[in-house]
Amino acid sequence: MSRLEFSPKTIPKFEDAPPVILVTAQVDFFVEENAAAVVDRLAGPDTEVLRFEDEAPPDSIADALLNRSLFSPRRVVQLDVTGMLGTESPGQLLGQSVEAWAKGSPAGRREAFRSARAVLSALGLNRADPVETAEAAAKKTRRKEDAAAFAEVLRELPEEKGGGGGLAAAIQLLLRRGNEGTVAVLTATAPPSGSALVADIERDGDHLFAPAARDYGDALIRLARARAKEREVSIDPDAIQRLLVQTDRSPAIFSAELDKLLEGAGAGGRITAADVRDNVEDAASEDLYAFYDALGRRDAADALSRLARLFSDRPVRMGEREIDIDDYWPVKFLGMVSSEIRHMLLIRSALSRPGAARFHAGMPYPEFQARIVPRLSEPLSPFGRSPFAAANGQVSGYIWFKAAQRASRYELPELTRSLARAAEVDVQLKNSTPPLDAISAWIAELVAGA
Repeated sequence: MSRLEFSPKTIPKFEDAPPVILVTAQVDFFVEENAAAVVDRLAGPDTEVLRFEDEAPPDSIADALLNRSLFSPRRVVQLDVTGMLGTESPGQLLGQSVEAWAKGSPAGRREAFRSARAVLSALGLNRADPVETAEAAAKKTRRKEDAAAFAEVLRELPEEKGGGGGLAAAIQLLLRRGNEGTVAVLTATAPPSGSALVADIERDGDHLFAPAARDYGDALIRLARARAKEREVSIDPDAIQRLLVQTDRSPAIFSAELDKLLEGAGAGGRITAADVRDNVEDAASEDLYAFYDALGRRDAADALSRLARLFSDRPVRMGEREIDIDDYWPVKFLGMVSSEIRHMLLIRSALSRPGAARFHAGMPYPEFQARIVPRLSEPLSPFGRSPFAAANGQVSGYIWFKAAQRASRYELPELTRSLARAAEVDVQLKNSTPPLDAISAWIAELVAGA
């Protein structure tokens, strides 16, 4: 059938649905939210909906999958198969199990049991002796400090009647049968790549996945409010926004840091933006364009602050595109900023000539595109092309619009001096001068007009 990015449009109606729909995401909250939307779309007044928790015996689930409902012409069966699919990081799962168990809530117990089963499945361990099994799992995952806590989880782990192998076989049989009145909605959090079962579902069913690269801002806000309500904690809107920024909107990091904050606040507590700043590492990426804009405003404080972030080993991007940060980053960065200053110098020079189209910093882009871009596109004799054209011969109006805005607060001699100074900074970098020191001095001189 298909592997599709999750959206309301990709959810089929019951009569058009394949026998198995797998719903996956990197965070369990999104898995549950998307699965609820799928079940809601499939279910109707004549549909029986069965949802099995982690403690349910596999034999009972297999029976529900393979036998028609006695009460309704249609049946939807929902279950989580994270443990069945296995994992590429059993150590992480063991840690998640122990952390979830420490919460002491019913939801925490369910999460702890689900992760524990996944650990045992991934490591090929039985649970005959909880202490020995926990010690073996902790040794294999190099988490010996968690052995005692994991043994406590295993002591309470409900017995399973039947085996996961029988359940997997039932899912395979359902896939071969097709939709004969029963549709299984399977869920999995962060499943590993290369799973045979996932490949079978994608061939004969639907895999609806939430891509890791999507902007989950609104969904993460819902996640924060829902978990805070569940834990009876008040969380300020500013705190949620600060957490979004400091986790760079990464669902996995946001979820993990949120849980730590909720645990620290305790029932009846409150989480503020100050709590987030004090307790969550700032992992936000830095946008090079924002640094260029700070240069254009001649805002020394913002420019130097952003410069420090650009050299703090955090991810760096230009808009949506991530930049590769390697050992040559200082030299690469110097070249990129020098190129931007050259753009500023070139457009400032063109707009300062007698008879040039008048430009002001508040000019809207449509006006710039209509009045100025045609002038920039004129070929320069004797070269037969415009100095503003890219390698393909085209003039990118927006690039020069932004450069013109940034250059509008500078005089030509200031930009000329700064571009000449770039050669000196290059020599400093090659002579082992600390990169941030050398580049910071250069940027400060440009902003100050020195």
